[in-house]
Formats: sequence, structure tokens, C-alpha cells
Amino acid sequence: MEETATKEQLSGPMGKGTESRNWVTELKVPPIYRQHCPVTVKEDMAINMKDGIVLRGRLFLPELPQGERCPCIVLANGYGHINQPREDGLSRYLATHGYAVLHISLRGSGTSGGNNTLFNKYGEDGYELVEWMAKQPWSDGSVGMVGQSLRGISQWQTAKQLPPSLKAISPEIACSDCYDYMWYPGGMLPGPGRAARGEPEYPSATEHPNFDEWWHERSVLDEDMKTIVNHDITALISGGWNDYIIHGTLKSYIKFKAAGGKSKLIVGAGAHHSVQNLLPYDFKDYQVLWFDRYLLGLHNGVDKDDNVLVYIQGPNKWRYEKDWPIPDTHLATLYLTNKLSESIKSVNDGSLDASLPKERQSSVKYSYSPISGPFLPTMRSNKDGILRIDQQSFEEKAITWTTGPLSIATEVTGEIIFTFWAESTSEDTDFVVEITDVAPDGKSRQVTSGYLNASRAKSRSNPRRITPGLVEQYVIEMIPTSYVFTANHRIRLSLAGGSMALKEQVGPQGPGLNPNPSTVTVYLDVNYPSNLKLPLIGVSSLQTI
Repeated sequence: MEETATKEQLSGPMGKGTESRNWVTELKVPPIYRQHCPVTVKEDMAINMKDGIVLRGRLFLPELPQGERCPCIVLANGYGHINQPREDGLSRYLATHGYAVLHISLRGSGTSGGNNTLFNKYGEDGYELVEWMAKQPWSDGSVGMVGQSLRGISQWQTAKQLPPSLKAISPEIACSDCYDYMWYPGGMLPGPGRAARGEPEYPSATEHPNFDEWWHERSVLDEDMKTIVNHDITALISGGWNDYIIHGTLKSYIKFKAAGGKSKLIVGAGAHHSVQNLLPYDFKDYQVLWFDRYLLGLHNGVDKDDNVLVYIQGPNKWRYEKDWPIPDTHLATLYLTNKLSESIKSVNDGSLDASLPKERQSSVKYSYSPISGPFLPTMRSNKDGILRIDQQSFEEKAITWTTGPLSIATEVTGEIIFTFWAESTSEDTDFVVEITDVAPDGKSRQVTSGYLNASRAKSRSNPRRITPGLVEQYVIEMIPTSYVFTANHRIRLSLAGGSMALKEQVGPQGPGLNPNPSTVTVYLDVNYPSNLKLPLIGVSSLQTI
């Protein structure tokens, strides 16, 4: 999804009770220290790693007054530094503001030597690159890192190695734990977007279907995050609600803040690209402000604003918040019931209700086949994010629960949690869940989704085949979002056994298909009160007509 709002999107109201929150309404001039430095570009820089591998890149040097040294920034690029205009543009922009920037190909990419598997030596090489920059005669000894996606992942990998000169990072649309949020969503198999990566990444990742030591080495665990924070590295973390790894971005921020780190979170509406149309400052300027503060030590106020800056979909406006999750979030619990919503002719057409179920026995079944589905088209593309199609024809083949029409505009911002009890006829099965916004005319548009592999529901490291016919509890943490449902619209929960990309999707990202056919029974009664928890902002409960 592009950040430019359509005419349809522009008409959305704010959620009830949020009108007086800290909304951002105008673009401001950022208090940046240096402006418009001339830049010298040095091509074909060659830097020797301690194992003999040579990494190559280009260096952007600002022309500063005689004898003045500058802070440094590393952009470590796993796609190589050749024909990367976006990264070169960012490097030059930072250099014009007084930073020496090294845009370099990581090993096995571009013109650098060595072999790459998946994040191979990113941390170790990043450490050496940071320290190389810190020791140059034009360097003041303080170093930061920038870059998005794979280039953001390299920042987390480098920070984990604790290079002494690294003071600040700015990972965009990047996960610090990429097992769960990029390769194996909810423990499910890698999907078509991952398979398209080909050699050497896909074979490397699929040799490790469980979260084993190989993944531990390539992930920033809780204890790693604590050591990063204790090393006084700060982090400007950013992403987009429609990005397929936004869950990993937000988890990184939560872990970083829980460890006591100095951080800021910026989340736009976009898919797998940098934050766009940001207020009150352009995103590139936010990065300059961050480095001015934590590399130069200037007190420019960027650390005084609230920690979180998020784009609220619906009213399509930016807003500051104190933290993430938003501290005054109200979790509204809605129970799955067999009462007809009369909003769709699905396999079961159930309702979502605030009251606990009273039935002693109540359940609903659905069947799944890896060949015929049914499937929910929940995958997100790299460019456009969530599919903007009417989901109703797909939901009709799944099992659904729908609220009554909302009486007020209602903001849902945070992580939606689906807790349910189910049994399967197979020793392994997958659960694909989707939340949609149902308009009065019946059109149903995706808001977010979630995934879970039953065998890995309790542990991604030590999967356990499920016992056919045994009722077990499952919890799906859906991909977080920020979205305002307008009055007279409904909220729908749909559940199926798999997800399938549509032919028109470019770069579809999501899980692969479970090979096991199964029939799943979901329980919704007094003994098994399956439910949905919605993070509401501005109101304490979901209000329906």
C-alpha cells in the first residue's frame, strides 16, 4: 500500500475518545546541526577482514573545516553496493549533513569476496567495519548504522557483537528475530516469497525448520538485547503497518525498551519500504536528528518527544504516543458464539459477543486440503502490502464470527490476540486467521492476519506433534495494526487452514502450506471460551448497535 491516501481513505473519522490525543498536523523545519556540506565520493574502497576476505564499497566524505573530524555511519548492504541508488542517495544525504558514510557490500555480495548463506558473518564483519571507520584520520571515533530490510538486519547482527565505537543504529523494516517474523510465520513453513529468494538463503533456512542454535546465532535474543542496551547503543526503529515483518519490528522495540534502552519507534502505513509522508519531519531528517543527538551529543530535542510516532489508518494522521504498546490501551474481550450474525453465508456465520458463552457444548468444524483449501488470501506483497480486495467470497468458504454494526468510530491499535480451543484429525495442522472491516454493503476488507502451526504452538525449538482428537488451547498473536473502524461497520474474524497468494500479487510474503489434510473442530462454549482480544484506544469497550 502506498502512503498516499485514496479519496475513499481520506474520509475516515478519528476513533471516539481519541480526538484530544497528541496528533501531529504540520511539517516543521528540523533543528539539524549541519546543512549542505560538499561531499567527496571515494570509489572502490577495499577493507580487509581478519579472515582475509576483502569487502568493497564507496565512501562519502563531507568536506569540513580544516582539521575538524566527523562522526561516521556504516550502511552494510547484503545486496551489494552496486546499482543501489536509494542507498547511495541516503548515504550522500547524510554526508551533506556532516557524516562520513561507508556504503559497502557485505561478503558474498556486490564486488566483495567470500560466501553468503543467510546473514553469514553479518555481525562479525559489521564489527570490523564499525571499528575501521572509527580509526580513520577523519573520524571522531563515534559510529552509527543505517539501512532497511536486509541492511537493517545487519545492524542488529552488528550490535549483537558490541563494537566499542557503535553508538546508534537506525534499522528500518527489519527484524531482530527473523525466524518467526520472516521465514517461519507462526512456526508455519516458509511461503512463496521466501522460496523466491533462492540460493543461498532459501536452502540455508529450510535446513533449519526449528528455532535451533543456527537461528540463535542469527537472532537477537532477550539476553542479547540487554547487552546491547548496556553497551549504550541507541536505536531508531521504524516500519509500516502493511509490511509483512512489522510484527518483528515492534517486538524489537518492545525488547529494547524492556531492557532499558534509549529508543524511538516510528510506524507509517507503508509496506516493505521506508517511512513516507512523515510528520513533523521527513524520515531522513529524523535519522539526521537521531545521529546528531547520539553521535554528536547535541541536545536537539529528538529524545524529548514521546517515544512513539504512529500513523493511524482511517483518519490517516500521525500521532505521538508515550510508548508501545500504548499504555492506556483497553483490551476488549469478544467471545466466539454460535449465534448467527446474518452478515455472511459462511460455513458457520457465528457472532462475536462481549458476554461469556453459556452453552455447555458448542463447536464448529472446517476441513482443509493443501490442494483445494479453502484458503484465505492473507499474504502481503513487498510493494503494496495488504490486499485491497473484497474478501467475502473467500470468507464464505471459511468459518467466521462477526460483530454487530459499530455504533461509534472505534480505533484498534496494537496486537490483536486470538485464543481458542481446537482439535484436529491430523497430527499436524496450521491455523490462518484474518480480521476484516465489513462495510454496510457487505464488502469485507482485510485489516490484519495471523498464523500458527499447531506442532510449534508451544515451542518453536522443540515441536510436538499433536494428538488427533485431543482438545488443546492455542494462542495467535496477530500482526499488529492501527486502524479505525467507522460507525455502522462490523469487525469479522475468519479462520482457515492455509493461505494462498493471488496471481496478481507481486512478491507475496506469508507462510507455506501444511501438507497434511485435516478436519478441525473449534470449541466455543462455557468450558472452552474461545475469544478475541481487541486493543481499543479512546474507549473501554466495543459498542455495537
